[in-house]
Amino acid sequence: GAALANLKIPGVGCLSQSTICRFESLTLSHNNMIALKPILQTWLEDAEKQARERKAELENGLNGDKKRKRTSIAAPEKRSLEAYFAVQPRPSGEKIAQIAEKLDLKKNVVR
Repeated sequence: GAALANLKIPGVGCLSQSTICRFESLTLSHNNMIALKPILQTWLEDAEKQARERKAELENGLNGDKKRKRTSIAAPEKRSLEAYFAVQPRPSGEKIAQIAEKLDLKKNVVR
């Protein structure tokens, strides 16, 4: 209803909230319903088109790059990681995988 109330329709102006409410509840006169049908049909087609376009953008990843949420590491895991990296500042990929498995973290987080 609010989206329809904000419409500026040439020759009609804007639809009042009460008109929209009466249309939805089928309490308008038959002639008013017939007059509003093409206007509301046009609005509905435009709204559906916009929804399809937004959905396509999301599916195609055109909605901008999504950032990965920053990982929060608990204090015990943090101390363990600091100890591992104090001994070997640049561990191999295999060693990183072992550390990740031992601490139940993702390999990417340990890296």
